[in-house]
Amino acid sequence: MPIQSQVNLKTRSGNRCIITFGGQQVGLLQSVRANDDYAPEPASGIGDIHVQEYVPTMARHTLSIQTMVLDVGALINAGAAMQNGDAVLQGLVFDIEMYSKDDGTLLRKYVGCSYASGDLEITKHAIVMQTGQFNALDVAGTAV
Repeated sequence: MPIQSQVNLKTRSGNRCIITFGGQQVGLLQSVRANDDYAPEPASGIGDIHVQEYVPTMARHTLSIQTMVLDVGALINAGAAMQNGDAVLQGLVFDIEMYSKDDGTLLRKYVGCSYASGDLEITKHAIVMQTGQFNALDVAGTAV
């Protein structure tokens, strides 16, 4: 009699996620860190030092990515990272989306992303890596 088995997947793993930049996967993406900051300001009144409420004042959505640099499919070739200042002035934006590889569920979508900054790391005996910082106009998705 064969052994009965069952699926025991209760957590999300980077091995089971797909990240797209403007609808396409980019090279060998190593990590994506997304930060949502609503810049809460304390509200209190004259004569009272106790905060009554934290009021959100500005939504800031930033993403930090790290990827291996490939001969084909690098961030610049894909149009996700800018080559120089002239390219940045074009004002190009795209969406960065995170999906479940298992069932295609949208985990998080960052809308209207623009390249802010990045760097390239070349180290002896190591794969060449590129990092990038992106700013997004908005965010959607609640499956994380």
